This record gives sequence, structure tokens and C-alpha cells, in this order.
Amino acid sequence: MRLAGVVLVLLGLVATVLGTFSGCGSLFSWNGRHATAFFPLEEGANTQTLVPEPGRRYTVSVQVVFEREGLVVREGAAVVQSRMPLVVRVKDPHGTTRAESMGWLDPGEPPNVLYGGAARPSAHAPPSAMKPGTPELVVERLVGPFMSSDRTPLSVVVDLGADRIDSARILERRLVIYDDKLPPTIRNAFIVAVAGLGALASGVVLLVVGWFRRRGALKRGGIRSRKIV
Repeated sequence: MRLAGVVLVLLGLVATVLGTFSGCGSLFSWNGRHATAFFPLEEGANTQTLVPEPGRRYTVSVQVVFEREGLVVREGAAVVQSRMPLVVRVKDPHGTTRAESMGWLDPGEPPNVLYGGAARPSAHAPPSAMKPGTPELVVERLVGPFMSSDRTPLSVVVDLGADRIDSARILERRLVIYDDKLPPTIRNAFIVAVAGLGALASGVVLLVVGWFRRRGALKRGGIRSRKIV
């Protein structure tokens, strides 16, 4: 019992520390969005259907990927000159607008964000942009967040116009749907930490029970000290 308790305490301590540090590190670097669906976008009007999970918070993202080659590099960052008219609306079957955004998809104009332009890409870049090798050069516009109380399908209408400047070659246009579900890496790390706490508690209980049993046996004379000759 004593050996089993020591092993459980050690294993539980290691699992708790590793799981907690890994989970907290991933949680602090997480941007709060979990990509659930990707759709290619054509120039002009596009419509997609979103079937939401009740209680989850959703965000819509419009992304445009640019060709890096041939762009001007200024102070270690690629300069992307692009300007596309953009209208995004999320509506329910009754025509009620849940989220809306109108303006320009322009890498130099907030709330648009350009990722991959610097030599070291941001850790908060969209998941779809983080590919092996050279990171994508992608501009992103977020719309939302919004929630739904049921699974009634929502329509996501995206009208993305042509580039008015047309100095950067476009490789891809896409629509990304995010929710706020915890990524598996964070969830699994905390599961390991909780399991480690359970093993640690079980090991401590075994050690305490073993100590009391041994103490009781000594009091009853069940374990006698050896005579020193």
C-alpha cells in the first residue's frame, strides 16, 4: 500500500503540473475562437448556411490570401495595397439581422487585420493561415459575435467586390465560421491536470491509511522492535 501511494503521488504530481502549465499556456495564447467551417468565396455575392449550436457564441470571418512574391517590403514587413468593398449579413429565417458589417476589406484600415506580413507572424493569426513553411499573407475581417438559442439555420450573406487597387495578386478568398468552443489541446491538458489531482489525492489517502494501520499495529504489539544485541 505504501509503495502504491508513493507511485500515485509522484505520477499525480507530474500530471497535475504538466497539464496545468500546458493548459494555461495554450489558453492564454488562444484568441477565443475555434474554426468550425471553411467555405471558398467568389467575387460578388455568396450565401452559406450556418446551423448553430444553442448557447455558443459565433463569429464570421472573411479572409483574402495574397501572393507574397513581388510585394514591396518596408521595415521588414510586406506592404499590401488592396481595397475591396465588403458587405456581410447574418440573418435568421424571419429576416432578422444577427450580425452585420459594411465597409472595405483593406489591409491598412481597421478593423481589418493583416497577418503574415512580418518576418515573424502573429501567434493570434487565423488557424487557416498557419500552414507549414512560409505563413500565408492574409487579411481578415471579423463580423460578430452573435448567439442563437436554438438550431434554426442562419444565412450568412457575403458580398465581396473586386479589388479597386489591384496591385497585389489574390490567391484565395474564403469564409470562416468560428465558435467559442475550447480547442481539444486545451481541454485535454486540463483533463490530464484533473486526473493528476485525482491520482495525487488517492496516493495521499493510501499513504495516510497505511501510516495509521502501521501505527495501530505497533500499539497492539503486532510489530515488535528488534532487540539490539
